[in-house]
Amino acid sequence: MAAIFPVTTTTHAPRILVIAEFAPGAPGGDWVNIKQHFRGLDWSQIYWWSFSGKSASNFREFGGRHSSCNVPPRLPPNRSWNGLRCWILDTFVMPYTAWHLLKFIRSVEPDLIFLMARGWMIPLAHEVMPQVKTHWHMALYDMPDVDGMLERLGRRRTDRFMGMAETLFKNASSRSVISPAMAEDMRLRTGVPCSNFFRCSVEPEAIAQLREPAPKPPDDVIRIAYAGTILAEPTFAHLVKAVQAIRGQLSRRVEIHLYGNHDYSNRDWFVPDLIIQHGFMSEADLNRDYRTATWGLAIMHQEDVDPRYNRFSFPCKFSMSLASGLPLICIGHSQTPLIELAREYHVGLLLTGSDVDKLAENLLQGLEDFSRFDEYRSEVLRCAENEFNAERNRKKLHQLLESARTAS
Repeated sequence: MAAIFPVTTTTHAPRILVIAEFAPGAPGGDWVNIKQHFRGLDWSQIYWWSFSGKSASNFREFGGRHSSCNVPPRLPPNRSWNGLRCWILDTFVMPYTAWHLLKFIRSVEPDLIFLMARGWMIPLAHEVMPQVKTHWHMALYDMPDVDGMLERLGRRRTDRFMGMAETLFKNASSRSVISPAMAEDMRLRTGVPCSNFFRCSVEPEAIAQLREPAPKPPDDVIRIAYAGTILAEPTFAHLVKAVQAIRGQLSRRVEIHLYGNHDYSNRDWFVPDLIIQHGFMSEADLNRDYRTATWGLAIMHQEDVDPRYNRFSFPCKFSMSLASGLPLICIGHSQTPLIELAREYHVGLLLTGSDVDKLAENLLQGLEDFSRFDEYRSEVLRCAENEFNAERNRKKLHQLLESARTAS
């Protein structure tokens, strides 16, 4: 199958095997992020092994062979019976997945393995990687000991996962992380530096569009757009409550548009006449619809309830809003990378603290202040070029992968 992206390596293309929790074409930001990673490579030489899930039937980018262990998505611990689920995975599932993955690696004979180190992929890789001679790259985008993992796995198993991640980090041929803070933390833990950062970025065609005159905000409604899973639900609930409090004082109707597979209609904070759920949309439809919004939204926890997430992670929703040319409403704890970046680049409203009345006051002052949109647009462009330049970030990553592949 022909690659959808321009191919920069037309002869002797490296055969890369991606190892990830999810299948190619799976809904969500992870697949979009991977496509950005490998844009410009020969996709007929990209192979894929996933912990669970079949590849989507309607995507066209992926040209290599995909194999899945097809672990049922409900088996990994989530909300209930977590101890039993972990025991089943440790005792029965992980030995089988290790055998399945090793068999696929030996059949593909890749030049390089690209490991998305997250969740149960960490103990799997810790078991498998010492048994293969192929050079491999480790991509670490979430710390294994964030509070969500602690809740699902327990402290002892989470600490074990973190130790395994450190070993994988040290032994990888190359590595990439999501932020400088994460790189420094892993350097202190392992003694190994990591200078390559790759998070959801803005493609050159989107940056070019940002240089064009900005469209005028809609006259009839203020649309706030948010795509993907709501990881910081208490923060989102505060936003909904604050918007509810000021709706009658605004000259325009306010709508919050949610995009993604999750249904939040059963939440206490869900307000049917304020929040519109679109469900899953194709990437093209999502990008087109997102550009009709007035504001993008990026949120993290307002209180430091999950320090390992707050210090090191970064929401992809931020760069999606940049790519769409939207000013941003950024809400989170003052020490999160999101808020620190929003202080450096004045891309929109910056909101910290958990006081709903103060949040409502700031939204009342800023939501209809369209006089600053040209300034926001200029800063959106500057931020995209300096911090989220996909072409520049990808070039560094490809150089790193090539060095890892050819290392003796």
